[in-house]
Parts: sequence; C-alpha cells; structure tokens
Amino acid sequence: MDSVSSYMAKRSLPKTIKYLEKEMGAVQMEFLNKIGYNSRPNGFALAFGKSIEGGSRALVGLPPLVPDWNGTQICHEHLDNYSYYLFDYEKEGYKTMVSDDGPPIVNHGKCRGFQRREADHQWRPFDLRRKDSNKFKKSFEDSCSERHLEMLDYLEKFMHAYPGTPKVAQTWMTRLAHDTLDDIFHADNHFTNFFQKNRRVINKSFFFILGDHGPTGQNIGRLRMGQYENLNPFLMVVIPAVYRNSSMHAELRNKTHQLMTNFDLHATLMDILKLQPNASFADTGYRDMMPLSKGSSLLRQWRGPRNCRTLPIPSEFCLCQYNKTEVTQAALKHMLGHYFATQFNSYLIKQHLDRSCQMQHYKQTFLITKLENWNSTLYDVAVYLSPSNGLFSAFITGSKAGFEMSSRFIRLDRYGRQGDCLEGNPDKPLCHCIRATTS
Repeated sequence: MDSVSSYMAKRSLPKTIKYLEKEMGAVQMEFLNKIGYNSRPNGFALAFGKSIEGGSRALVGLPPLVPDWNGTQICHEHLDNYSYYLFDYEKEGYKTMVSDDGPPIVNHGKCRGFQRREADHQWRPFDLRRKDSNKFKKSFEDSCSERHLEMLDYLEKFMHAYPGTPKVAQTWMTRLAHDTLDDIFHADNHFTNFFQKNRRVINKSFFFILGDHGPTGQNIGRLRMGQYENLNPFLMVVIPAVYRNSSMHAELRNKTHQLMTNFDLHATLMDILKLQPNASFADTGYRDMMPLSKGSSLLRQWRGPRNCRTLPIPSEFCLCQYNKTEVTQAALKHMLGHYFATQFNSYLIKQHLDRSCQMQHYKQTFLITKLENWNSTLYDVAVYLSPSNGLFSAFITGSKAGFEMSSRFIRLDRYGRQGDCLEGNPDKPLCHCIRATTS
C-alpha cells in the first residue's frame, strides 16, 4: 500500500490488524525504515535488493553511501538481465502475478523498465484500458467500483488458480492512500473480508503487507510527527500456519522492535525461495545472505547492532532519535536559512534547472536542531522557501571554517503540480516551475 506508515495503518485499519494478529499469527514490524525519497528507490531495494540512490551519513560520522546502481543510468537501461525477484521465482517454477494502479517502479520517471512481460499475469493493461475508454471507465464508476477492490479481486482469482503450482503475487495499491489520509479508513472492512474469505489459502502462504514509505498527503509533512511517519512504512508479516509458534515465528516476534529496511525483505524473499526449502523451512540460524542479497532474512537470527550506522540508511531518512537540541538563536537561524536557500539555488543551477525552475528564497524557519561533535556542529535544518512556500530540509555542518552542506535537499510537504515541468526528473520535488503557482 503506497504511502501507508506503521501508525497510519494502526489508526485506519484496526479491524484488519486485529484479525491478522489474533487469527493468523501476524507480526507487525514497528521500525521498517525507508531508504529512499519515493517509491522507486524503496521498490528497487525490495524487488532487486539494490540501492539506486546514495545518501548522507553525516548523522553517524561516516562517508556518504554509494548506490549499488546509478539511478540515472539504470533508468535508461532495460532491466531484463538483472536479478529481479519475480523472475527469480519464475525460474524456480512459480507462476507470477503483478498488479499496479500506478506506474510500476521500473517505469517510474519515464524509465525503460523491462522489455519482456514482468509476470505471467499483469493487471496493468486492464487499468490502462479503462483510462483509454470513457465507456469502459463509466461502467465501473456507475457500479461504485474502487481500484483496491478490483485489485483484491484480481489477487483472489490468482490465489485460487493453478492448483498444486507455487505462486507469487505483488499487488501495489497507489490510489487508496497516496494523496489522502482519509480514504483508507473505509477500506478496513474490505481488507478484513478479504483475509477472512481467503484464510485457507493464506494459511499456506507467506504474506507481506507493507507500505513503501509513509504519507505525504494533506501536508502531514508540516508536522514533526508527520515527518517521522513518512520514514516509517507499515509492515506486517504472516507465515504459513504450520510454522506458527515455531522457531521461525519466534524469530519474527523477536524483530518486532528492531530496525530493518527493504533490503531485509529482499533477503527474506531470497531465503524463502533459495534456502529454506532445502531445510524444510526450519533453519533459523544466522546466515550471511550474500551474494543472494545484501540484507538479513527476517526468518533467521541476526547478529550485531542495528542502527543507522550499521544499516545502509541515509541520515536524512534515519528513524533513530539522536540527542539533538533545538537552535533558538534568531541570528543563527537566519544565517542558516539564507545559507540553505543560497545552496539550494546553486544546486538547481548546477543541475541546469535554472531555466525551468524559479530561484527560491528563505522565508522562515520550521525547525533547526543541532548535534555537537568534536570540532563541528551538525545542523538539521528545515525551512520554508518562497515563492513555492515549500518546506525543505537538509543537514548543514558548521565549523570554524564556516558552513558546508552535508546532505541532499528533501521536500517534506506536498508539492502538487509545482514541479510538473520536470516530469520524469528526480529533482521534480525541488522545482517550482517558472509558470507554477503555489498550489
């Protein structure tokens, strides 16, 4: 479910969560940490086990993260020859299915994606047909049809197809929660009914219900708690009934309050496919998952501390709460705000975006906190810029030599159509197009 956080799921899907926990032994993971700004980098970590964005590690005093793949370069390549988890499952005899009601992550940003079919069954052509035919679209609107219900119906049909053949399905619901915090509430009964109706099949399956990142709709990013939620996508795991109350189930429960990423989910998918079948799904001992995956399987013991120093999590997305103090000196806030805006504009110029995007100016401070180091101070800066009235953040290091940028720029609130002139460009959230309004 796109844009659904851990807390958001608890608020909006209480009946579903209760049913999954009480009746199906589901385990909710409280600290899944996103590793990228939007769906594409988070989806690549899950589906390919690879990062396509780097990131600052200033918060933990380490050099920047270097991405596994260059995001721009990989966008212009076809991905058929890379290790994609659905292709890996297909090679082992699984039937595959994909349904998306938005652009697939491999095509997001006008990227090439795959030349071949992504799966044996794809829902996307049906969705595109609806967009191209007003009569077709109207027939569904008149019947009060909703995308998530159609996708659940498609998933249910696939789950009951191919008796005796292993199956893997990916359902990515975007429209339900991407732009609003409200619509998902009414879907609680829909999801509960789906799990009740298909309990027999799910009891024989591994089932992962998750978000790619938390919400951005309705400017929740202008609240400090909203910023936290955006970093903490929802994750709940159901394992086959035969393994519940086993050592595997115990390992899952042990990880409820441990930090994890989509790299760990990718490792889990590889464990289920490549390793656990040979051990009758009873091997919970520690195992380095390389070269299958850079993550750690949720079904196995973990070793060592898990935090933003030991995991590949950019500092700008780190869930961990460090002992930062708020900056209250007006003069310092003013200096940091103007430095932020100057560097922001320099970045746009460096990326040759100044002919498309307006230069921005410091408007006011939302919040600046600091973390003292031996010879420097790391400032976590969140400010409003004009004319976009957007809320942006970045890390800035201050020392005797002056200020220095220590991370990329991040847009914290909704940008609507302000960046439409950069469609397909990863810097779209930073752009206030020359002819754009503030809405």
